[in-house]
Amino acid sequence: MAESIPCGDDVGAVIEAAKAYADAGFTHLALVQIGGDRQTPFIEWSRQELMPAWREAFGD
Repeated sequence: MAESIPCGDDVGAVIEAAKAYADAGFTHLALVQIGGDRQTPFIEWSRQELMPAWREAFGD
């Protein structure tokens, strides 16, 4: 499974994987973190690193 979806905090890998879905016509994509103790760090990472890169790649 880990080979087919980006796992971890590599922003570029997440953006690259999301681009494949955007190119296929998807308009919504859910990003999740598994593990209750990892939710807060995931949300902070998303806010500080992922979402700025997301906006640059896909707009608001």
